[in-house]
Amino acid sequence: MENKPTIIVKKHTGVELVQLAASFTSGHESKITLKRAYKTEHSIIRTQIFSVECYQIPLFVSTHFIRHHVGSQPYQLTCRIDRPGGGNPHLKERIAEVNTLLAQCKIEEACGILDWLAENSDRYTKVNLLLIANAQAFIDMAKLRLCTMASPETRELFGLIKAKIAEVDPDLAPYLVRKCVYRGGICGELKCCGYNKTEMFQKELAQYKLLFIN
Repeated sequence: MENKPTIIVKKHTGVELVQLAASFTSGHESKITLKRAYKTEHSIIRTQIFSVECYQIPLFVSTHFIRHHVGSQPYQLTCRIDRPGGGNPHLKERIAEVNTLLAQCKIEEACGILDWLAENSDRYTKVNLLLIANAQAFIDMAKLRLCTMASPETRELFGLIKAKIAEVDPDLAPYLVRKCVYRGGICGELKCCGYNKTEMFQKELAQYKLLFIN
C-alpha cells in the first residue's frame, strides 16, 4: 500500500481466562500457559479476545477481512456519502483535476483520470475497519491472508496486524502462518504459487515445527 495504514491492536483477556476455561473442561485446576494452549488449538484459546483497529485501508482489502466471520466480528466505516467520513475522500479531488484539465483543453489527460475513476474509485475508497476476534480466528485468518495467492495489499496489512499482535501477545504471533506452512507443505489452492517448493519455505517450516517440540 502506498501509505501505510494505522493499526492498533489491544488484547482484552489473558492467561487467567484460558486457565479458568481449562479447569472447567478438565475438572481440575489448570496452570496451562498461553504458548501450550495455542499449540493445541483447543477451544480454550477462543477465550483470548483482541480488538484490531485499522485506519484508512482500501475497501477491497477490508472486504477480504470481513469474509472471516467465525470468531471475528467486523465493523467497517460506511461508504455512504450522506454520512460523516463516508464516501471516497479522494473522489472530489480527482474530479476537480478533471475539470481543471478540461478548462485547459487537456482532453487526453482528463480522459486518463476518468478511466482511472471508472475502475478504481470504489475499489480504493479508504475505510476504517475494527475487528473483534479471538486467537483461533487469527490463526485461521493467517492461513489465507499470508498466502502468496492473496493480494499484496492484503498480505501487507495482515503482516502489520501480526506484528502488532506480537507486541501484545508474543506467544500467539509465531502460530500465525500461511496455509502451506500450517499444513506442512500441502497447498490447497486451486493454483499453487510454488512457494512450498522453495528453500525459504523449508526454513519457515523448520522454524514453525520448533513450536511443537515439547
